[in-house]
Amino acid sequence: MDKFNDKIEKTSDSFLNMLANENPFEVLYSARNTGKWKIGYDEQGSIIKMSWSDSFKDMLGYEDDAEFTKVMTHWLDYVLPEDRGRIFKHIEEVDHCRQDGAVFHIEFRMWRKDNIARWFHIAVRKLRNQGGYPWLAAGIITDVTEQKQLELQRQMYKVLAQEFLTTYIIDALNHSIRVVRNDGKAENANEELAAFDGGSYEEFIENLCEKYIIPEDRARIKRDVAIDSLMEKTKNGNLYHVHFMLVDECERRRYYQGTYSRIIDENDNVAFFYGCRDVSEIVEKERQKQDEIQERRRQLAEAYETQEAQLEEIRVLNDELEIAKDAANAANKAKTAFLFNMSHDIRTPMNAIIGFTNLIEKNLDNPEQVREYLKKIQASNEFLLSLINNVLEMARIESGKTTIDESYGNAREIYQAICSVFETQMREKDLHFSHTLDVEHEDLLVDFTKFREIMLNLLSNAYKYTPAGGSVSMDIREIPSVKAGVAYYQVTIADTGMGMPEEFLPHLYEAFTREKTTTQSGIMGTGLGMMIVKELVDLLGGTIEVSSKLGKGTTFVVTFPFRIAERLVHTGKQENTVRDYAKFQGMRILLAEDNELNAEIAMAILSDKGFEVEHAADGEAAVAMMTAAAEGQYDLILMDIQMPKLNGYEATRRIRKLANPYQAEIPIIAMTANAFDEDKHRTVLAGMNAHVPKPFDVDKLYDTIEEVLLEKDRYVHHDALETFREKYQQLGCLCGFFVYRAGFDEQIIYADADTAAIFGCSTIAEFMQFVGGSFKTMVHVEDIFAVQQAIEEQQQESSDNLDYIDYDIIRKDGVIRHVADVGYKVFNGTEYVYYVYLADVTELNIN
Repeated sequence: MDKFNDKIEKTSDSFLNMLANENPFEVLYSARNTGKWKIGYDEQGSIIKMSWSDSFKDMLGYEDDAEFTKVMTHWLDYVLPEDRGRIFKHIEEVDHCRQDGAVFHIEFRMWRKDNIARWFHIAVRKLRNQGGYPWLAAGIITDVTEQKQLELQRQMYKVLAQEFLTTYIIDALNHSIRVVRNDGKAENANEELAAFDGGSYEEFIENLCEKYIIPEDRARIKRDVAIDSLMEKTKNGNLYHVHFMLVDECERRRYYQGTYSRIIDENDNVAFFYGCRDVSEIVEKERQKQDEIQERRRQLAEAYETQEAQLEEIRVLNDELEIAKDAANAANKAKTAFLFNMSHDIRTPMNAIIGFTNLIEKNLDNPEQVREYLKKIQASNEFLLSLINNVLEMARIESGKTTIDESYGNAREIYQAICSVFETQMREKDLHFSHTLDVEHEDLLVDFTKFREIMLNLLSNAYKYTPAGGSVSMDIREIPSVKAGVAYYQVTIADTGMGMPEEFLPHLYEAFTREKTTTQSGIMGTGLGMMIVKELVDLLGGTIEVSSKLGKGTTFVVTFPFRIAERLVHTGKQENTVRDYAKFQGMRILLAEDNELNAEIAMAILSDKGFEVEHAADGEAAVAMMTAAAEGQYDLILMDIQMPKLNGYEATRRIRKLANPYQAEIPIIAMTANAFDEDKHRTVLAGMNAHVPKPFDVDKLYDTIEEVLLEKDRYVHHDALETFREKYQQLGCLCGFFVYRAGFDEQIIYADADTAAIFGCSTIAEFMQFVGGSFKTMVHVEDIFAVQQAIEEQQQESSDNLDYIDYDIIRKDGVIRHVADVGYKVFNGTEYVYYVYLADVTELNIN
């Protein structure tokens, strides 16, 4: 196309320079992969002129002007299909804009001439010009592929950096620093850290030393953390720790530890991952320990008459300190090894995902090849998810938040479901997989989630560590019971795989421990699976034994005590059930989801099955849309939990309080990454009908929708529970919640940490053990009859399933406390359970 006249060129260039000088475009404009372009419009808004800089042409890989002109004439054909819809929308906004000086920003992926897809950022300013062209669009286009890749790497290191207060990535080539995570508490310090994001690493260190680090540490820190020094200290994959003292905003001296780890990016450039944490409490505890040791030595000197007795006691103390030191060193080494393994094991599937994605883009005309690449991407996705789940499960176990949640299960159905998961995998790997079930009592009360996790972990290990041509077996049999009403199952899982040396077996269940790393064995893992298995077996009251020989295979024998139950008619969906999606045609869903990508995926999946979906970008928008909805406009709501402006819990509570019965009683399903037991229970307390975890299983989502639409009334209808909690928390009372079955045994299936604290227990597991898992044992013996009678009378008189009672409890330390509670009975799809808020009101009664 023809070039613009000189006047247009000069005017547009001046506006481009203005655009470039406005943050955040200054960085983009000065980048090496940046070009300029201009479009002229006539009075009707049609494009009549277009021009571009040579750098625009070069960044897309073209040298010939004529060829590039043809490309730009049909440039939308070169945008990746999944980005075109968004591009069309932005183009229409720019073309129809009549606001002089308006600025637009667009990000999309586009094919270069060499068939490589790159990310581009366009900044556009719409201008009014009187020199022959009524309107002009002047813009800057920048290749931001590297920035996108850097962001992906930053997200990965967020997972690795949870124990650090602040974390950074340092570019050793350009001497720049980027903030990955900042959880600092000092507001002024946070602003200064943000100001250095993307800036000079040396200036960052200089500012840190001059403003915060104590004078006597400054010269050492500047010397030891210089780029050249870090290159030497982190070679051969070593972690480098540096310790220093700084002064906080309250003029207190605090001890800090910084950790540097070397990173090699895809271009073999060196960078450093840096994490910083406050270790003042650790130092203070060590100092207190030393003071205690000194005090003990003084007491020994006064207590013993002879020097020999004093020396003997001191030797004992030194031995104990040495043992504690060895244990601490072993723990630090295990965590360091874990950090290395996690770094490698996360990068491995991520590299596969990125690599196969690029290969798909190059082989779009080969469907078979694309399907094969998608299978490998899915396998990497599943491993990443299991990796994260294992880390989170370990954290929950260590914090004492894991509890038993029993429900009815049929042993044969559970057995068949577990076998079906592995039969195809075993066959594809050429492994002989045999399995047997020999039990008398098939109907049980089982915490199916934890039992399944144990079995899948053990079978998965057998599958992974047994080479092709080997065999894996699983035998389940019932052994004589030593307790009435309890069936003892013995599960034996054996393989002919690589096995383990006998000296490693005592360390098998230790966290972060692996007999071989992923690099050595070629098998991905974190060393957390067996620790989780052991903890879950103990939680279920079982035992686990292992025997193994290197090169000969491994055998696990696990024994579980399961309570015997009466047979129930199974109404849930079976595996491989053919689902009737025709019933969903025309149903309307309101999707509350703040993540644009998640919303796009969910809308596509739901629309494919006949649903009509409207999207609310946050909880506040969802409430507004539901408030304005006409009768029957929506059939149900899918509600995310973590959203800006208004989270899913509060959005649900507000909807449930609407005056219009149709609006207030709309079925609401939580569809969220908050997937732990307490998250599921909190959705019930907020008034939701059901819970589906992300990443969601499509069939599970459809089954849940079907169940909820059949029983729309199954949710907590009353806000008395939340009102109770707010009231007593405002009065300064400790308030927790627990869930128990409404049957004769009143078994507790969940309790939170505040409930445990009310009973003087430090963990949920300790509380469950203390009360024996039953609501009856929580109540003081003198109040049991009155409590039971009060519950029965209120249930008979109340139409809203509520009960209010107060009674005495005896804490674990023997202290008697007075508590009040409010309970709500609701059917959870299998049985009736009580959701109860409990408040310690002892001080209120005394006063």
